[in-house]
Amino acid sequence: ELLHARWAMLAAAGIIIPEGLQANGADIRGGTWFETGAEMLNGGTLNYFAVPWTIVSNPLPLFIVAVIEVALMGAVEKFRSEGAGPAGYAPGVGKFDSSVYDSMDSLYPGGPFDPLGLSD
Repeated sequence: ELLHARWAMLAAAGIIIPEGLQANGADIRGGTWFETGAEMLNGGTLNYFAVPWTIVSNPLPLFIVAVIEVALMGAVEKFRSEGAGPAGYAPGVGKFDSSVYDSMDSLYPGGPFDPLGLSD
């Protein structure tokens, strides 16, 4: 249930953020969560809010978008279940290598993913 709750929190952010941006004037077609799929199914392209704070067009078809999402979620679950992952950078931690994953709990990882120390 903990894992499902985390995925649900990510989904909620994916719903709230585009709708908030659209409500404040951003030109995001399909920004309302229930319009996003319809926009893709009708052959449209979606706009994503991206760094450096611009709207970028997504000319990819629905099948490619679905493959990318499945691949990204699969990679995250693979790293979580194996207790390993790539080196990287996290705010408040700085650069870290893959050895930081060795002593982490798979459900409450902490480390570079917990800059506030909530899992301690």
